[in-house]
Amino acid sequence: MKILYFGIYSKGIEYPRNNNLIRGLRLNGVDVVEAHFELAGSFQRRMGIIKNPLELVHFFLGLIASFIALTWKFMRSPRVDAMIVGHPGYFHIHLLWFLRFLFRRRFVLVYDIFIPLYETLIEDRGLLKSDSLFARLIHRFEKSCCRYADLCLIDTEEHCQYIVEEYGLSPERVSRIFVGSTIDQNFDSSRVVSHEIFRILFVGTYIPLHGIDIILKAIRYLAGDPDMHFSLVGSGQLRERMESLAQKWGFSNVVFQDWIPTEHLGAFIRSFDLSLGIFGVTPKTARVIPSKIYDICAAGVPFITADTPAVREVFKHGENAYLIPAGNPEALAEAIRCLKANRNLRYKIAEGARQTGEGIFSLKEIGNDLINAVCK
Repeated sequence: MKILYFGIYSKGIEYPRNNNLIRGLRLNGVDVVEAHFELAGSFQRRMGIIKNPLELVHFFLGLIASFIALTWKFMRSPRVDAMIVGHPGYFHIHLLWFLRFLFRRRFVLVYDIFIPLYETLIEDRGLLKSDSLFARLIHRFEKSCCRYADLCLIDTEEHCQYIVEEYGLSPERVSRIFVGSTIDQNFDSSRVVSHEIFRILFVGTYIPLHGIDIILKAIRYLAGDPDMHFSLVGSGQLRERMESLAQKWGFSNVVFQDWIPTEHLGAFIRSFDLSLGIFGVTPKTARVIPSKIYDICAAGVPFITADTPAVREVFKHGENAYLIPAGNPEALAEAIRCLKANRNLRYKIAEGARQTGEGIFSLKEIGNDLINAVCK
């Protein structure tokens, strides 16, 4: 089987989606040819471009150059069974559809929607009002992206259902393909450590679905326990506000840290007693399994996260995760107390998470799922 991976898709190690799909395909014997053009690879960088007129002009000039370069690469590419427009693919799915029509090529056209624009910008982050002209244009544009593809990929069954309903697609044209971990997958054993001070870790981008405010409120309920320490790692939309809230409440056991280099992240996660997932109440929270959970499973450590339909596709409470209601700081505080006091339960969850990472979240399994989706 031969597949062409096409577009300006992100290839940095901090954004594992495309790298994992390509590696997963190759682990299953697929010949993957890449037609790639480097252009503002990260979501954060693309968001920053919007705020800078000079960078925005530079980006659009780069976008024009990408159309020319990728057209040339398409013309020189071998015959393939499928072409995947990697995320972010919304600028190039129409181009590839047109090139297929123009050159009369026969292949399955696959669009990895992964982080839907409308859902992310309007529903989750609230950066635009849903009734604004720009929001409606984004919705119409994204609907056309999905409809031009033979197959759309996204990360959970719950997210598949959202795309089907939001853009009027048939369920057969949308497939769930898990993301996989950012860190190296090391499944030697589960990791349960015990420190004199119980160390709790959160890693994330400080967006609303993460529910950092829920974590901070839970810490208030735990104020009577001096043997806990929280490390909140990352940066993003709400970090400054969350730091101000922690200062206002006078937390002495909370540290805000910048990003840990990806090559050190696995060992860093394994050095903590407990990891935290997501706890927000935005609509997107119910539809995703965040990257941090894939990393937690790859590291084989115990964790707490919100009990959502997407999480329930893979995880069971007390077996490979500790699940609590979303948006509930009291429940989070009680879960932390419970796991602090019960090392055996931490070990059971860590072992279950490790087996999940080694099984359905492994790169080979992800690649196999993608092959089956393309061939169905």
